[in-house]
Order: sequence, then structure tokens, then C-alpha cells
Amino acid sequence: MHRVTVFAFLAVLVLGSIPRSQANSCIGRPDGSFVNDFTECEAFFTCIRETQVPGRCPDGFYFNEERQLCDNQWNVVCLLCIGPEEEPEVVDPETFITPEFFPIENECRKYTLCANGVGFLRECSAGLMFNPESLTCDLEDNVDCVESMCPNNINPMEATMVPDPADCSRYYICFQRQPIGGTSHACNDGLLFDPINMRCDFEENVECEVVTVPPNLTECPPTGLHYIPETGSCESYFICLDGDKIGPLQCADGLIFDINTSNCRPRTDEGSQCITDPPVTPAIFLGYY
Repeated sequence: MHRVTVFAFLAVLVLGSIPRSQANSCIGRPDGSFVNDFTECEAFFTCIRETQVPGRCPDGFYFNEERQLCDNQWNVVCLLCIGPEEEPEVVDPETFITPEFFPIENECRKYTLCANGVGFLRECSAGLMFNPESLTCDLEDNVDCVESMCPNNINPMEATMVPDPADCSRYYICFQRQPIGGTSHACNDGLLFDPINMRCDFEENVECEVVTVPPNLTECPPTGLHYIPETGSCESYFICLDGDKIGPLQCADGLIFDINTSNCRPRTDEGSQCITDPPVTPAIFLGYY
């Protein structure tokens, strides 16, 4: 498969001090590292002596922090921590900013959680979509978004096989962001679709089960990004970022904070459990990693 990629160090660097709406992501990073600028998909910073030096990818490319290069747009989920009509603001690194939620272009279920101007990719629970008006995960009937079975992270000009999220033995063939034939295709009997190698394979070679264990703590873990329930409330939860508790925040109307999936879900969903409910056996959810 032929793909054109342009390494970030070949992109044009724009030198100078420009106010940004994020804390300094270069603290603790080695010289020459590239980090996201969450105000533009094409923009990034080069870290030099823990200083952020602004840079920009060539036209038609987005910055891919994971791969440390300027990449084709379909290989990048662009996380923005600024609305279309907002101006970037300088962030005081000593002041913790209330988290904000932003939609992601061409995505119905994924969204950006921003804290101190740094974006984190999040996804609503099954059966919910991200509502760009209320900026919460909401019931699908309340959201005006048509979801395609063909994800944004594949080359739209190449026919590509992708898994059917509802059936491990089926897959879609996507071209120009649309499923060919409008429906999924079945692997031969006894085979499952391997979403890593993009082919049908024997069941023992394919992972198609996720076990989710309900959390038993309402305190923030010391590292990472986590959602935890508020003690005594079915609808409230906190965001934990590196040990700092932010909130409480509220689920959308009609939803509870499910301690099995650490997300907002309808009470009627099978396996959903509020923190005030009696304990139950950990639920098992089918799907791909």
C-alpha cells in the first residue's frame, strides 16, 4: 500500500512566541520531541530546552503525535481544545482549568476532553452519541449525526476491510467512506474477522472479547485520565487527571453514570449499574479491543 507521509521535521517551523491555550507540554520532554498544538490540526510544537517552538505541517497534512510526523489526514484523529469562533488564551500552568468537551469533525461517538488546553480522546458508551449542542454523551434520538460504518482513519480512495462492531464474524468493505453494498460481509464458517490483520482467520487467532470489571474505588488514581462516580449519586461523576479530581459533572438527562464502563449510559441498558445499586457479578461485554 503506497502512502505519502511527510516527517514533521521537514515541516516549516514558525519561530516566535505565540500565545496558546494549553499548558507547556514540553516540560520533561527531551529536546527534539514533537507535541500536539490543540488549537489547529496542522500545528505542533518542537520541544527545545523544555520550550515550545511552534511549527506547522504542509498544506493537506495533519500532525500525528503518536508517529511524530506530519501525516495524511485520514491517519489522524484531530483533537481540538478551541471552538471555531474562539481565540486562543494563555494558560497559567499553576491554575487548573475546568475541563471542557469538544466534538470531533465527522465523528458521532468520539469527542475531545480538554484539561488545561490538553486534549484527550474519549468515546461515548454504546447506544449514545456526543451531542455538540449540550456537549455531553446523549441518547441517539437527541443527536443529529449520521454515523458511517466506515471510520475516518482509513484512506478513502482505497478499498479497505473493517470489522462489523456487532458481529465478530462479519466485516465491511469501505470505499470513499461508504460501505460497498451497504451491508456487512460474512467470513466463512468457523472463521472470525481479525481487525488487526484485516482478514478472516481461525477463532483461536482472533481476540473478540473484552472483560470489564467494575471499579471499587471512588478516589482518583495517582496517574492517568479516569472517570469515577460521585458517592451517593447515580447521575454525577468526576474526572481525574493525574490524581486531581475535577467536578462533579452531570450525565445528560435520562442517563446514569455506569460504574462498569465508567461512562454515562441509559439505566435500561443490560449490565448498567449505578454506584448506589447493590453489587453484582462483573459484566462481560463483547466487542473488539
